[in-house]
Amino acid sequence: MGYKIKDPANKPPMAEQTQFLSSKERFLFFVEENRALVWGGIFLVLVVIVAIVTLSWFSKTNQEHAWELEGKAQNVYLDRPLDDVKKGQENMQKASGMFKDILEQYPGTPSAEVSSFLLGNSLMEEKNYQGAIDVYTSSVERYGQDHIFVGLVQQRLGYAYLLNDNREAAMKAFDAVLANPHALNKDQVVFELAKIAEADGNVAEAVGQYKKVIREFPLSPFASEAALRVKVLAPEEAENAITSETKDAGDGQTSGSETQPDQGVGEEK
Repeated sequence: MGYKIKDPANKPPMAEQTQFLSSKERFLFFVEENRALVWGGIFLVLVVIVAIVTLSWFSKTNQEHAWELEGKAQNVYLDRPLDDVKKGQENMQKASGMFKDILEQYPGTPSAEVSSFLLGNSLMEEKNYQGAIDVYTSSVERYGQDHIFVGLVQQRLGYAYLLNDNREAAMKAFDAVLANPHALNKDQVVFELAKIAEADGNVAEAVGQYKKVIREFPLSPFASEAALRVKVLAPEEAENAITSETKDAGDGQTSGSETQPDQGVGEEK
């Protein structure tokens, strides 16, 4: 009886052997062959998870600290006794410093956005108009994606420019609010434009702006005041408008009363 001697050269390669393994066995085989690579990948995933959790915790902590500091700053900002002007000024300056601290220490928090607006307002009350302009301008550039907030800031920016004797820049700021489709303070801006025109003695433009408030923003709290200004500045136009409304109401009642007898005659027939 003869015996065959095994030749190692005839042994199928490893790649061919793996073809006969199941998916699970192939995975285990890959892990065994690439143990260092697999452990390195697992370690990298763990590092990423820990980093995300840590950043999230720091972000939450920063927001809490920022809100706490902002609350204290607002209390100081509002605590201005009318019978002690000096203390009121000191509190205003202290609040401004606290708002600046929030912007420097917690720049990426929602509290920083609010603090930038309040800082500009406090500088306005300190009559530091150029400082307020710088803060408002920075807020518009930094938080431009918040269109409602930007509308409020640009309105205040317009006031700051007016008080700083830059009328042209003020008008551009107000126009930017009116061009912002998301702004919720357009009625107030139009009303302010009417007041500016009235102060300049431009009665026709002022009346036009007041009428715009009444026409485009009838539910605005400024609409009733605008109507009063129209009566003062253009009493004839206001009287004609009232007469026209009364006539329209009377015509409606007359047409309704004429229709009723016709319906009765039809019923008798």
